[in-house]
Amino acid sequence: MIDGPAVIAALRETDERCGGRREAWTDVWAAEREELDAHARRAAGDAGLIVERDAFANTWYVLPGGRPGTVLVASHSDCVPGGGWLDGILGVHAGLGVLAGLAGADRRAAPGGSGAENRGLDDRFPPPATADRRTLAVVDWADEEGTRFGRSLLGSAAATGVLTRSELAALTAADGTPAPELVARYGFDPGALGERSPRLADVLAAVELHIEQGPVLERERRSVAAVAGCLGVRRRRMTFTGTAGHAGALPMPDRRDPARAAARFIAEIMDAAEERDGLATVGELATEPAFITAVPALCRASLDVRHADIDQLEALDAHVTALLDESRCEADWTEVYREDPVDFDPQLIEAAREVAGGGVPLRSGPLHDSASLARAGVRTVMLFAPSVAGVSHARAEDTAEPDLLAALDALGRLVARLLTDA
Repeated sequence: MIDGPAVIAALRETDERCGGRREAWTDVWAAEREELDAHARRAAGDAGLIVERDAFANTWYVLPGGRPGTVLVASHSDCVPGGGWLDGILGVHAGLGVLAGLAGADRRAAPGGSGAENRGLDDRFPPPATADRRTLAVVDWADEEGTRFGRSLLGSAAATGVLTRSELAALTAADGTPAPELVARYGFDPGALGERSPRLADVLAAVELHIEQGPVLERERRSVAAVAGCLGVRRRRMTFTGTAGHAGALPMPDRRDPARAAARFIAEIMDAAEERDGLATVGELATEPAFITAVPALCRASLDVRHADIDQLEALDAHVTALLDESRCEADWTEVYREDPVDFDPQLIEAAREVAGGGVPLRSGPLHDSASLARAGVRTVMLFAPSVAGVSHARAEDTAEPDLLAALDALGRLVARLLTDA
């Protein structure tokens, strides 16, 4: 059903060409998406592949089938700056690997066809021919990572009708460019927001293969696992305002130091998150003026809080607000993103658990586009492959090749089942 070594080779070729420079809404990202288009067309041959960008810059690769309904294999090709070779793009290339296996079966089933196109595939799980299966769609969502605007899952949120024009209009890039202006350069139509992508209408089930980005699977020596859902998240950007002064002249009791106020806040919210079995991260922290002999006037920070339980998440979020209100320096904040915890489809979780060889399904701390689909009522599940030492969002990100092959095999078997099950 899927040629695992070929998928791994394609991933390594992509990384050699562009490394961790596929940040969304950049020319490198756009060029790599063109490379994916060409790769998909070569994989499909003359099997009738449809390649299209929807109104929200998501790329759809569609191989029509003879039965009603569509099975979707979805992920993203964008990465964080300096990211690794697997995060996101593993799922896209895995989906195209499944597509290649189906296209080969279609050619083999055609008059005068042969099985030569399917060398390297596992004969225990032959891909179904066109008339016997549903349509397969592979989608590369635009801007899963959210690094340009602070808003994750942008393309999938737009495709499911959740992202609004006002929300997009409120977003800006670090250089001040308004999000609607920037995304429009790459084929995103802000005027189309509010309507679902038409391709979602026929989707009966959606699957995503991703690396875990954490240490659990490696510690448990599992090559692949089903995923039960994703944590909820709340994100803010905050500004603590104090009074600038000379580091050598201003006595400590007289200072209104925003860096000190921010430090106290950070320590308290991280302790609270740990006590509640949640997560709190300050990924951005900067002062103005920023030199060693000055007490700063401003301290800017970002905060990401996550939890699997909605009540605990709301309690943590309320605690954030209370701490900011009690700050010794004035603390202004803006919420930039929120998502509630989400559960995937129970039947699909069980099917994913079976192809993964059993084991307890994991709960994903990182966000994924699959959460957008699940919240929109699309039956969805994920599979995880282990991450070496739990490292991700870094060039050192890696997964052992035997684990990758096992995860790709599990994906192929799960999709084959969904394409043909009654």
